[in-house]
Amino acid sequence: MWQDEFAYALVEKGGASFIAAFYGNHVYLPVPPRPFSRESLVTAFEYMKRVNGAGRGISRVEGLTDEQKEPAEAWGYPIRPTLVEYLYDRGQVAGLHGDPYRAKRAEINRLLKEQAVVFRPYRDGDLKACGGLFELWKSQRLPALKGGMGEKMLFSAQKAHFRALSLGADRGMDAWVVVLGNRLAAYAAGAALSPDTYGVFLEVTDLTVKGLPAYIFANVCRRLESFALINTGDAEGLPRLAESKEHWHPVRRLQLYAADPA
Repeated sequence: MWQDEFAYALVEKGGASFIAAFYGNHVYLPVPPRPFSRESLVTAFEYMKRVNGAGRGISRVEGLTDEQKEPAEAWGYPIRPTLVEYLYDRGQVAGLHGDPYRAKRAEINRLLKEQAVVFRPYRDGDLKACGGLFELWKSQRLPALKGGMGEKMLFSAQKAHFRALSLGADRGMDAWVVVLGNRLAAYAAGAALSPDTYGVFLEVTDLTVKGLPAYIFANVCRRLESFALINTGDAEGLPRLAESKEHWHPVRRLQLYAADPA
């Protein structure tokens, strides 16, 4: 999805597989090798040292879970926290039952009362309208992000969204849109992360339409009955995004870590 910012390669050596992310003259591992073992970490860091040179800060293995953190520390690798991902009970979000979701139910009911709303799978012919929606969404979010990391991430996201929508189906991704009348006003995309967890990677809406973010997220969850959990990723260091994720009452906050050279 982010191939315009990074070049990715799947490498296999000694019975282990590695996803390497290249940027400029450097490389790192965005996810741990499989299987995760002392030997596979040694192989990974030896390769990164040949490419990046010695020292910390560039060579790293990201995406370690709590279960992987402890053995990596025991093997001598310095560990530092990086991202916190938000996980939700899919059934709770889909049903919007109980007092915690009262505000979300009210937003959706008002939207359905005031608008002709259609939720459906993404089609190839939606790409241009999704691009127009991204431009609108970007203009709505930009004033609050000026001059910070969020602004840079917003500008770099456009090509990733385009790639996910245009090529995602070939890579196991799903996408959905919401149409208000004759206007495409929201889209979302994601993919299975494990047999019980589904990752929602993208969600873009016209922020002037109240209830639209709640409507598309709840309806995506309703389409994913075979999954127990929904992972919406991290808050990207943005306080307002973190606040928005908390409003959906996560059942778990998954702390991830990075391992640096020993």
